[in-house]
Amino acid sequence: MTFTEADKIVQIWGRYLEYISGKVAMVFGVRIPESFLPFPKDVLNEALNIMSEHHLKTGNQRRADLIKETAAELNAYVDDEEAVLQAAKLFNDPKWREVMLPSFKEFQKEWIKTQL
Repeated sequence: MTFTEADKIVQIWGRYLEYISGKVAMVFGVRIPESFLPFPKDVLNEALNIMSEHHLKTGNQRRADLIKETAAELNAYVDDEEAVLQAAKLFNDPKWREVMLPSFKEFQKEWIKTQL
């Protein structure tokens, strides 16, 4: 993977984390289908490593650390079927629904506040 490709992938990953990740995490919890990722996990890991190393070499430790921290987010992404089966269990749990359904609307309200 080239530096340019890695940079673009990491930028896309950042937008994904900002705009999508929180929403899918609300629905799936800590087991999110891998197919929801903007790129396969191995591609994301490679791009994150390339960019982190680049920032280390240029003396930007903070940026390198931030990139490494986002890599931990990938741990929540698992086999699609495993994630869907876990979600089905959650969706069938009335206590989960009682807690989570109101938080969906709250998430939307908070999102709107940040956009206006």
